[in-house]
Amino acid sequence: PRSAMPAAIGTLASLVVLQAASANAASTYDLLVIGGGSAGLTAAKFATTFGKSVAIIEKAKLGGDCTWTGCVPSKTLISCANAAHAARSAGRFGVSTGEVRVDYGKVMERVRATIEKIYDEDDSPEALAKLGIDTVVGQARFLAPKTLSIQRPDGTSTTLTAKDGVVIATGASPVIPNIDGLERPGGGGVPYITYEEIFSLPELPRALTVIGGGPIGCELGQAYARLGSTVTIVAPRLLPMLDPEAGEAMRQVLQAEGVTIETGRAVTVETGAGGRGHALTLSTGKVVEGDTLLVAVGRRPVTSGMDLDKIGVKLGAHGGIQVDAQLRTGVKGVCAAGDCTGDQQFTHYAGFQGSIAARNLLLPLTSVGTSLSVPGCTFTSPEVAHIGMTRAAAVEAFDQDKVLVVTRELKVVDRAKCAGQDGPGFIQVVTKAASGEILGATIMAPPAGELISEIAVAMHTKLKLPDLALVMHAYPTYSLPLQVMAASLYYKRLKKSAPLLAVLKKLGL
Repeated sequence: PRSAMPAAIGTLASLVVLQAASANAASTYDLLVIGGGSAGLTAAKFATTFGKSVAIIEKAKLGGDCTWTGCVPSKTLISCANAAHAARSAGRFGVSTGEVRVDYGKVMERVRATIEKIYDEDDSPEALAKLGIDTVVGQARFLAPKTLSIQRPDGTSTTLTAKDGVVIATGASPVIPNIDGLERPGGGGVPYITYEEIFSLPELPRALTVIGGGPIGCELGQAYARLGSTVTIVAPRLLPMLDPEAGEAMRQVLQAEGVTIETGRAVTVETGAGGRGHALTLSTGKVVEGDTLLVAVGRRPVTSGMDLDKIGVKLGAHGGIQVDAQLRTGVKGVCAAGDCTGDQQFTHYAGFQGSIAARNLLLPLTSVGTSLSVPGCTFTSPEVAHIGMTRAAAVEAFDQDKVLVVTRELKVVDRAKCAGQDGPGFIQVVTKAASGEILGATIMAPPAGELISEIAVAMHTKLKLPDLALVMHAYPTYSLPLQVMAASLYYKRLKKSAPLLAVLKKLGL
């Protein structure tokens, strides 16, 4: 059962250090931060940058999901999986490697070493203490808007007060779908794991079934297939938050690597044949069997246990803490940032919001902490990055004839041909037809996560897509198609101006 799974890496060691740090904590600070993930850490670091006193209250481990069970371990695991895939694929480049073997134990050693390195250097109590940040271990509960009671693991409690305010940054936790037969709290049912446990698996799964086709499901599904597991992904569609062509291209990529994609929903699950593993029945009637069941259908805001209702903090429609554009909860002196707000769930966005929440509590005036143009990336191979509106969202907002979508397939990109990466993939920019204003973009390419930053800068600085035609891009790069796509619109503008240009030509201008 999940309760018997190994604890998250480093949890106990982190707790011991946290307890030692909290023993020396003061009782009054300029800023208090509940939660030590991306949003909380950035909020605290912002405070010390401006000479403010700050304490982070964390009940488990500093670093949050990103460091321990999210970004860091998953991208480290993916890098190992990509190395195995590259070795197996070397023959098509004229390179012989012989049989490729994966030592899962050493893979996980690398994962753990990377986590510990990043934790020690950036997130640990010792690292934070050097910046002037106190850490307090325990569960925080509001006694008043700027007063917290901290229940320590040993049963004792302490009270902390903030002069300027409190930032709530408690993150999110896995969503567990209502599937008949799935293990429930208290025992009983078929056991499963989420992203919180998968990096603690002692052995490589023989047959991994993934429920969910979002970023987590696609990333881990491909990675474990490359490491040697037989993988089946069960989902109505892949990458459902993006336009359908992204999910279809991802389906082609994964199936080409041997991943089975079952289109449908998981309805019931029972123990597999011989009393082992699982047998998952889908809405299509098909039964999927395996030995490890990964649930990856999303994450929900963590808002319980803080007595938010006692001080008047309200929750929004999606279960997150309700905030305005300045991340204020409506209770003076209390802001919320990151995944706990129910907004877009990205580490970089949470960090951005953490700094803005701290800034709005500590400094005069306020800044906006929400955005509709947040870049995100699914780190499959190839990567899939997105920012702003999808084509469907733009058409709904502005009507079909007012939206122009410019697309370039990866198979016509010279760099992709040279690298042998000219399979499924594309660069797609959604614009306003009349002006060329960039509304959003989706990129599926090996360096999509890097390429999307150019679009992010263009959107932030109000550059229109045709403007990128005048920005020189190197050849042959994956980014050059952006200039080519921009040039196509730039040339259309010139053609529309042909009569005027002819007159100016005659005038010798």
